[in-house]
Parts: sequence; C-alpha cells; structure tokens
Amino acid sequence: MDSLKHLIQSHPLIDNHAHNILSRPSATNYTKYPFEQITSEAHGPALQNAPSTLPLLRAANQLAELYGCAPDWTAVKAARDELVQRDYEGLVRRCLEGTHAVLLDDLLSDEDVEGFEWHDRFTVSETKRIVRIESVAEKVLAGLSKDDGSSLEKLRGEFVRLISEAIADLKVVGFKTVVCYRTGLNVQQPAEDAVVGALSRTLQQDGSYRVEDKALNDWLVLQTLDLLKEAKVSSGVNKPLQLHTGLGDADISLVLANPAYLQPVIAQYPEVDFVLLHSSYPYTREAGYLACVYPNVYLDLGEVFPMVSRDAQESIVRDSLDIVPSTRLLWSTDGHYFPETFWLGNKQFRQALETVLVDYVNRGDYTIEQAKNTAAEILFHNSNKIYNLNQQPQYTSSLPVRSSLSSTDALDAFMRANPDVKYIWMQWVDYTATIRVRVFPILEFAKIVRKQRRIGISLAVFWMLQDDTVTPEGSTTGQFYMEPDLSSLRRNVGIDSKSATVMTYWRSEEGTELEGCPRTTLQNVTNKLKTEHDIDVTCGFEIEVVLMKPVTNANGDEDFVPCVRNHSWSNMTSDTRRMVPLLEEISDSLASIGINLEQFHAESCPGQFEFILPPNSPVAAVDTLLKARQVVVNVAEQHGLRATLYPRPIPKAAGTASHAHVSISPATKEDSFLAGVLEHYPALVSFTLSQEISYDRVKAGIWAGSEWVTFGTQNRETPIRKISPGHWEIKSLDGLANMYFAMAAFIAAGYVGITEQKELTNKDCQYDAATLNDTERAALGITTKLPKTLAQSLSAIESDRTLQDLLGPELVKNYCIVKRAESKKLSAMDEYTRRMWLMEKY
Repeated sequence: MDSLKHLIQSHPLIDNHAHNILSRPSATNYTKYPFEQITSEAHGPALQNAPSTLPLLRAANQLAELYGCAPDWTAVKAARDELVQRDYEGLVRRCLEGTHAVLLDDLLSDEDVEGFEWHDRFTVSETKRIVRIESVAEKVLAGLSKDDGSSLEKLRGEFVRLISEAIADLKVVGFKTVVCYRTGLNVQQPAEDAVVGALSRTLQQDGSYRVEDKALNDWLVLQTLDLLKEAKVSSGVNKPLQLHTGLGDADISLVLANPAYLQPVIAQYPEVDFVLLHSSYPYTREAGYLACVYPNVYLDLGEVFPMVSRDAQESIVRDSLDIVPSTRLLWSTDGHYFPETFWLGNKQFRQALETVLVDYVNRGDYTIEQAKNTAAEILFHNSNKIYNLNQQPQYTSSLPVRSSLSSTDALDAFMRANPDVKYIWMQWVDYTATIRVRVFPILEFAKIVRKQRRIGISLAVFWMLQDDTVTPEGSTTGQFYMEPDLSSLRRNVGIDSKSATVMTYWRSEEGTELEGCPRTTLQNVTNKLKTEHDIDVTCGFEIEVVLMKPVTNANGDEDFVPCVRNHSWSNMTSDTRRMVPLLEEISDSLASIGINLEQFHAESCPGQFEFILPPNSPVAAVDTLLKARQVVVNVAEQHGLRATLYPRPIPKAAGTASHAHVSISPATKEDSFLAGVLEHYPALVSFTLSQEISYDRVKAGIWAGSEWVTFGTQNRETPIRKISPGHWEIKSLDGLANMYFAMAAFIAAGYVGITEQKELTNKDCQYDAATLNDTERAALGITTKLPKTLAQSLSAIESDRTLQDLLGPELVKNYCIVKRAESKKLSAMDEYTRRMWLMEKY
C-alpha cells in the first residue's frame, strides 16, 4: 500500500489543460484579479461570499503550509504578497513541482500574463499549446475591413488557413472551444445565411470582436472538426478538441453545459478525439457514459480541484471511475493567473485519488498493481498518448519521497520510466573529493537493492589519495559495504551510455551506520538540527567551471588554455556567443534528468561560466551538485573541451569557487546559528577550502570573501554573505571540497550556536574588512583572520573538540591525515605538473 501511496503522491504529471500565469507586477493586483477566485467561479458582489465557503477555507489552511503563515485568509494574502515580491519565480517553481509538462491554452488573455515559453523553465518538458478557436476567429474578424465584416468566405478562408497552420505546428497539440460558455453544447449545423447574419453582431461597443451568436459559434466548431478529421484521415495527424463542459462563471447556461448535448456531434466525427474538460461537473456521470461508449471521448478531471469540497472531489473521482476505462481519464489543473491554482489543484487531486484508490484496494476492487497503473495512466500516460507527446516520466528529487517506500519499488518505478537503462554506476566520494565508481548490469544491481548480495569496498578508502596510494597511517584490512540511495538515481546524459548513477551510504559489516561516511555525516547533523530544534535546512549550489581546450605549449608539453579569450562577467561577447549552443545543451541535458537550472551566465575568468542549481535538502542538494558537474563535464568533452573546477586555472584572472546557499526555517534563531558558524569558521574552512591551491582565493579585493571572519548583508567581500533572514551564501568554498563534509561542518557549527544559545557579537559588515583598521574592525566584532594555508585550517579543526565530536573524531583524524599527505605529494611537484595533475582530476 505504501508503494501505491508513494506513486500517487510523487508520479510526474502532465497537466493537459491550463492557462498563463500572471507576471509579477500583476500577481498582487487583487482589484483586477481577486485572489479569492482560486476557489470560486463567482465574480463581482457574489465573490464577497467566497471566504466563508469550505473550498476557500480549506485552501487557506493548505496555503498557510506553503507560505509558512497562520491559516487566516488575511495572513495568507499578506504572506503571499511578501513572497511574490521576494521570490516570485521561486513560488512558481514550488507550485509546479512534479509537473512534467503543461498544455497551455494561452489565448485566455494576452494582458498581464507571462508569455507561452516563459513557463518552460518550471517543467521537465517544453510547454505545448492548446489553440482556442474562438480567439482565432475573433483575431480574423478584427483583421477584416468593415466592408468585409459580413463576408463569410473571407472569414472561412482565413480561419481555415490559421487552423491548418496550427495543426501543422509541432508546438500545438490540441484545440479548444468555449462554445459551452457562448451558446451551449447543443451544437448543430447552422444555415449559411444565419452565419452571415451573425457576423454583423460580433462587433462590440469597445471596438473588439466577440463570437457569441449560436449560428457562428456552432459553425466554427464544425469547421474545426472537419479540418481535424481531414488531418487524421489524410496524414494521420491526431490533435484532439477540448470542450469546456460543466461548471463555469455566471456567463454559462448550466443546463446547456451538459455534455450529453454533444452526443450527436461525437457520433458524427469518430475520427476526432474529444476531451470533455473540468470533470463536466455536475454532469460527471453523463460525461462518463460518453467516455465509456465512444472510443473517441476522454474525460478530463480538472477545475473542480480546488473549486469544490473534499467530499465532492472524492465523489467526482468515484463517479468518473463508475464505468469509464482508466485509459480514458486525463488530469489537468485548469491552473490560471495564480501559480497557487496549480499547487492546490495538484495537491488536492493527489489527496482525493489516494483516498479513493486505497479504499478500492482495501475493498478488493483493485489489486495494488491495478491501482498503481490506474493512477499512472490518469496522471501521465493517457495525456502523453492522446496528445502524442512522446515523453518518458522523469522522477526528480523535487518530488516528495516517502521514507516507507521500499528500494525495490523505487527501482521498479525508475525502470518503468527508463526501460533502456542497462547499467548502474554505484558511486561514492572519498576524502580527496574523488568520485569513485563501480558499474553493475541492471540485474546485478537489482540483487543489491533486494539485499541478495553486498558490495564490499576496502577500508583503505579512508586513507587513499587520488593516485590510489594509501597513507602510512592507513590500513588495507577490512571493508565497508555500499548501500544505494535510490532517491539519487538518475540517468547518465551527455555521454553515449545506457546507464544511470546512484549515490551510496557506507555501512558496517553489521549493516549499521559507519562513522566517516560523507553522506551519513551530513544527514546526521541535518537530522539533529531538525529533531532537537525543529529547524529545516535547505541548500543550493552554484557551479563555476572554466572550459579549457587542450593544446601543446611552447615546450612541447600538453597544456590547457581557455576556450575563449574575448570574455567578461555577464557579458555576451563575440567569443561567448560561440559557446551558447554548448551552454544550452548543458541546460537541456540537465533538464532531461530533472535538474532545472535557475540561470547560467558568463563569469569573469576567460572561459568561465556559472550554472545555478535548484535548492533542496542538504544531502539531495549535494547529490544534485555532483550529478550536474558530471553532466557539464560530459557535454564539454563531446565538444573537445575540459571543464575544470581548479581554483585558479589562470593566475592573473578571477578564481573559481563553488558557492553554496544555506537557509534555515524558521529563521527565528538565525543569530545563534550564525554566531556558531562564525566562532567555528577557521575550523570548518579545513573542509570548505580543502587544498593548498584553494587558499589562493583568500585575498582581499577579488570578491572571494576577503580575509576576515565576518558576515555582511549582500556583501561579497565577506566570507558569509547574508541574503535574507536565515539565508546565507558561503564564499569560502571551492570545487575541490568534499561537499558532504563541507556542508556538514557548516551546519554543525550552526547547530552548536543554537544549542548553546550563542549571542551574535559580530555586527553586519558593509565593507571589505581588510580595508578597515583595527579599531574599525573591533567596533564590528571582527577579531579573527581566515586561515591563509591548509596547515592553519587543519590545525584549527584538530583543536576544535566541539566540531570533532559532532562530525566524528575518527573522521576528522583520518581526514587530516589524508589532506596532509595529499599536500605533501602536491608540494613536491613543480607548478606545471601540479596544475595539470589537478586540472585533469577536478
């Protein structure tokens, strides 16, 4: 049953009918777009009663969870206003989590809304269009001269041309009519003179055109059906016609909104697929009958979520399953204007679907597998088929994961979505931040998941360097066992391989947690902050890389030089423009496995680019970072380039960091958290700046955090930049760090601050502290310099018993052994050899 519940709550969905989202300036214009309409079809004075309805009260309670505020409508709107102003795109992204694709009727309005392609950034697959035929006709009428206003032939010619173009357009996957709103669903063949007479009545007083005469409305529907029939018969192109049915605002004739009126037309056009929108509520059973007896009819289960109560929603799902095959049911939010309409629709539909299907399983009507298939069909596969989207559902880390879901079920779900994957790369990250891999055929990996075999790795990993040598203090005796974490399972892209990667935990001989496992270390300290202080942590990363091309230098040796020279920060130079196809390929490749970049741009160093990753829980965020880096490297290699994280590939140019964003929620104890971080900063730097070359960036004036332990709001010359309450950016961090350890050390320091209720003695620094004198620094509470060498930071962590106890004394001991041995090996190399050695590995 847990696997059924998990699938319902997490399966990617295709939203087969929605509308544009408001632009940020209009998103809080409640005079023009009342927020109460998210749960009501009422307008004007009637809408004043909405706050006392059960659907809106339920929505307020759920939105309070989304915004983190009181479940009061006034508080909800106030919290929403603040969030829209602070991070509107972040709100939209959250509201569309789990949405694989949206089919957009983008002709509802062309005012105050974001354009069609803007919505692509929030979904796995690009947005597709549903063309509203009445809007097309009104556009044609507006383009005709007054003398042509009564010319049916000219209207016919232009309308047929535009609809035919839309049928041929790959971005268009279907059509929609609102004939239900205008004149009702009793569509009949009109007399031609009646259509001609209707043309003169389309002009409104404000100079616009509105098609609302029955003869003309029916004529447009039948013209469209003829064209769709012809396309299907002549070329096999199948594009459905969506029809608004059932409930709507006061413009609608509720009696004529009954889809039963469509039966003659449905029978007349068996070649065309009809999609009856909005559950046809309150005529769900009539629509269900049509979807049962006609193979070209589908029932959409949209709009009533969140427009009616929980009980009504569950009843609608049950009514739709009365006699309708599960292969004829589609899902949509009818999301429009407010991103919350998407969030509420998806949330409430998943809740109703889970309640109904679990009940049917408990009664013996469905088996677990039958119920899972039904849910997946409704959420994804039916829309994927009818609209010819040719998509595979992408299981992303942004989807909710239930801890009770077995690994076997998770693997089964992944393989259903990715049936061509033949090999799994099981990965772990050692103390030198080297990603190490074992590859298994899928059948062998399934045995590992089912615990039918174990994969042992030598404990020498605790003391191993990049060249596989083991430090003198280390041992080659004993082993740990890799346990795959299926939440990190993703396809390999950017490389010619039918494989996927999964990150692992390290387990003891007895199967228990093993001190020193990087992922376990980070997970444990995150859990302590949650269980002891009820504080959640979110992390997000910026990938900075320099794209280099291999060359032979003047000495005849192999070397790397930047891929471009004419280059500067956030500038699209002539050289940079040549890199755009590669950058877009990286973005597309990441999106194909559910990693949707928030932005990317040129950084300062020649050939340097930055990719901003989405936030997540700490372990998942680091998993995403490592996977995204692999994709960047893979795609670059396809173009003959090397993507390197080396901190200073060009000595006189800007360095390369790997800045991290950390947020705590609630932020009520942010001062104590920050106080702990600042107190333990010299020690935690041993993990964030983990090699000697990393300290080349501990300098003033290069936007890398400067040289003193302090923080500053929006100050990029402090090692910690405060962005908003409870949200900081870590500047003293680069790509050579084991990021699990780095984030564990930072969070552990914050945990200490909260546990010990430390007072924040540092004041908000708005300057580069290196430019202040001792008196000015003292006034801001700035007393400690950042370590300038690896040796200094390792000494600091060895002296910090508090952090050692949290992270693990043996972990810290072994880590320091490895880093000193690594430093000794690198210092024995000449500068060229050391640079090449590191650039080839990172």
